Amino acid sequence: MLPLRAVFRGQRVVLRAPRVSDAPRIVEIRSRSRAFLEPWVPVPAPDEFDIDLARARILRDRRDIRADRHYRFCMTVGEEGPVIGRVALTQVFRGIFQNAYLGYWVDVEHHGQGFTTEGVKLALDVAFREIGLHRVQAAIMPQNAASLAVARKCGLRQEGCAARYIQIAGAWQDHLLFAVTAEDWQAAAR
Repeated sequence: MLPLRAVFRGQRVVLRAPRVSDAPRIVEIRSRSRAFLEPWVPVPAPDEFDIDLARARILRDRRDIRADRHYRFCMTVGEEGPVIGRVALTQVFRGIFQNAYLGYWVDVEHHGQGFTTEGVKLALDVAFREIGLHRVQAAIMPQNAASLAVARKCGLRQEGCAARYIQIAGAWQDHLLFAVTAEDWQAAAR
């Protein structure tokens, strides 16, 4: 299990558990990035745009980390820099599966600068080295070129296509399915 104070440092970004004090910043960047993210993410929950609800969500996120259910990290520029996005390993399954689902988003102002790729690589390293998962999966809409590029740069392989997989913008959207295993990750590190 990861301690809530764990910090994972990359070259430019850091992943860490969310803090209640992050709520105003998360609401700010989700509000600013709403139109940018709208074609790619499910209908946002109210806690993404209300500071009090965001604080409650962060407390749930922290409980989920302690319970080994979901790991929703804040991505920051450096250790003391502002939150610029989130990278999540959700729906952690243990037992014979040892799997989680990968999701990520970045502030529109930081899009296209390599921060998301670095954050996802950090999260995968945490998944396999710290959390002890065997497999991480992601589902990405075929039209989302930026997210597809991140997945491929991070070593996820395309495994198939799921028709009408997730509801986005009021319609069931096809998604390409990607995955990476601990063995893949170790081999790529050599």
